[in-house]
Formats: sequence, C-alpha cells, structure tokens
Amino acid sequence: MRIALFSEVYWPMVSGVGVTLQRLTESLAARGHAVRVYTASYPLPAGQPDRPEVHRSPSVPLFLYPDVQWAFPRQRDIEDDLARFQPDVVHVATEFAMGLVGTKAAARLGLPIIASAHTDYEKYARRYGVAFVTQVGWVYLRWLYGHAERVLAPSRVYERHLHARGVHHTGIWTRGVDTGLFAPARRSAAWRARFGVGPDDLLVTYVGRLAREKDLDRLLAAWGRLGARRRGAQLVLVGQGPLEEQIRQQALPGVHLAGLRTGVELAEAYASADLFAFPSPTETFGNSLLEAMASGVPSLGVRAGGVMEFAEHDGNAWLAAPHDTAGLGEALARLLGDPGLRARLAAGGRRTAEARGWDAIFDGLLAQYAGAAELPLGIAAA
Repeated sequence: MRIALFSEVYWPMVSGVGVTLQRLTESLAARGHAVRVYTASYPLPAGQPDRPEVHRSPSVPLFLYPDVQWAFPRQRDIEDDLARFQPDVVHVATEFAMGLVGTKAAARLGLPIIASAHTDYEKYARRYGVAFVTQVGWVYLRWLYGHAERVLAPSRVYERHLHARGVHHTGIWTRGVDTGLFAPARRSAAWRARFGVGPDDLLVTYVGRLAREKDLDRLLAAWGRLGARRRGAQLVLVGQGPLEEQIRQQALPGVHLAGLRTGVELAEAYASADLFAFPSPTETFGNSLLEAMASGVPSLGVRAGGVMEFAEHDGNAWLAAPHDTAGLGEALARLLGDPGLRARLAAGGRRTAEARGWDAIFDGLLAQYAGAAELPLGIAAA
C-alpha cells in the first residue's frame, strides 16, 4: 500500500504522538509499504539529514506550547506532491493545520481518509486556562472527522469520549511496546551513579514531557512533602518541555533533570529506576507507563484517562486519585517503604507489557487502511 500521513508532530520532535508515528512509518516500510509524511519544520539535530519520507511545511512555534511547531502548509504544493505520490489512503493524525490541508487535499484528489485522535484537547484547554474554546473546537473537530472513513482512538476510554461528543464512526488503534528494548536487563549502575544513587538507595523516575498537562507540579509538591519519608531517595525527571527551566530554578532537594533521552539511553533510564511516577491525568493512552512496565519497574499513576485501558490498581500499578497532591504523596511514601509491593507491581507490569506487542496492532491498522481504500487484505499486508 501507499500511505500519506499528515501530522504536526514528527521526528525530530519527541512526544508520544511523534514517536508512535515514527514507529508506524518504520514498521510500514519494513513490511514493504510506501509512506509519505507531511509535517511541520523542526530544527534538525546537528549533522543529521532529514528523513527521506518527509515533506515539511514552513512553521513557527505554537504560542501556548512552543516546543510544537504550527505549520503553514501551501495547499497547492501539498496537493501536487500528494498527486505525485499517489497514495491509496490518507491518514490524518493531527487535526489542525496539517490535518486540515491533508483533508482538503484528499477530498480534491478523491482519496479515502483515516483519522486518528491522540490528544484530549478538553483537558489540555482546562490546564492552560482556555477551556472556553472547547465548544467551538468540537464543532470543528466533528466537521473534520466527518470527512474520514473512520476515526481511530488509542483506547476504549477515549473512544467513549468521542462518542459523547458526537463522533461515532470510530475504531481502536491501541499502543504497544518493544519489550526487547524496554526490559529489566537494561538496568545500569552507571546511570544511577550519575545522580548519586547507590545500590541500596531508591531512584524514582518520571519520563515524559515537562509540561503543565502532566501534573508535574503535583508530583514535585508531593515529593517535597515527603520529608524524612524519602529515606534518601532521588527523583529524576527524564524529558524536555516548557517547565524545564522553571524546575531547574526551583532547585528542589533530591530532584534531578536528566534531559531528553532516546533509544537505549531511554531504556536504561526506565530500567534503572526503583519506582516510576507518572501523575498525568490527560493521557489518551499512556505510552510512558507501558514502557515502564516493560522495563520491570513498579509504577505509580493516577486513575484517569487512557492508562485505565491497561493499568489495574494493586495488580500491575498503584493508582492514586487524580489532582490529589496529598494522595500522591501518601502513595509515594507507601511504595518507597514497601519492597514487596514494588516487586509484585513490577512483575504484574511486565506481564502486561509482554501481551502488547506491536505486530498485531499494526496488522489491525493496515486492515483499517485496506478497508478505507477498498483493497484486499493481501495487498495491505504486502
């Protein structure tokens, strides 16, 4: 098959959506499919060329979220390139500038569209103080999604939210994890030593965007309230984002910023922890939590959003109430003080991750593409 993918976020921008889409394009290419990615322009890493599948549009930083680029695609340029590529299906993965131009181009060229929903914009809007935009936002989203053969949600939790907002032609494109990369064997004494953590000390790790919607302020407040109950544990935040400088300036005791990590370094960061803390209530799935589970690390999350698709309290994770700083602190204290509980949660998490391989998930997505393009599944699996 030939698939055109439209998304504001893609390599080298690192986010849950961007990493998932990069994994998708690499998996499709490995299966013999052709992929063209239409995305925004981001500064490339020094000395690295752009990826060959990418077509970039001029962009500027998004005013509320400057790590994300807002694209200004040229409609005619996109349509000409799309016509040359001759896709069987167009996959609209983000809903704004790139998604809009992809939808218009597909309509003019008579191409079927699959859309995927990744972000809970209502929760983001409330967190950034612009909740007033959500009503008109859903008018637009229903219009945009109305052009798609199907709108794919990452979890049944978010699919139900789409239904409640009047989007009913839905399906599931869930998430998996690479249990070879993210594995307990990646545990590294050298990584722990960077933060002054010895073999008998405890290391708590967060991995994700350093941004408001992740509720990092609550995690840091809960951490500060632990006091002596911390028992010398250290907290390492892995990632980058708008809050990075603010957190650095706070210079909180026992808190370290590790920056953005990818690949094996990221896998080591997960596996080297004794506890993974993920307070975000805004996830439509929760890739980071699943990666921590795969790494054999006990996890602390909150009972909200897409993590409820696979996280079971006291089974494979410990789930606190969302938006509850005191409750989060009590959960941290309990987990830090109970090695038996941590071991049980770690074992349950690893079993969960082992059941969520990517191959079957991408098989399902290819079936969605084939159905939209009215192609036999044999061609989709080529």
